[in-house]
Amino acid sequence: MQLQDVPSLWHLRMVNGGLAHIWADGYAEVDGSYVFDVLATAPLDYQAHIAVTSSAPAHPERVCVTVARIPMNAVEELHTAKIGMDAPYCDCDRG
Repeated sequence: MQLQDVPSLWHLRMVNGGLAHIWADGYAEVDGSYVFDVLATAPLDYQAHIAVTSSAPAHPERVCVTVARIPMNAVEELHTAKIGMDAPYCDCDRG
């Protein structure tokens, strides 16, 4: 698997006072959770071993891969340091 770009660093201040750092291209709000993804190229046989959330029909080896899923009710604050991509949400199509 090869990342398509340098991911951004996301900071999550947790309700319990903890701090989490996640490297991802972006996130989406799915079923009460923040789901963080990276855009990568992964061979088709390798995709069975990772959490692929979507793929490009014209380039099936280009996929969005989930790197973290955090319940929204556990997060007090979420922001990015914008080290990689500058977009606040992942370009991955969630349908």
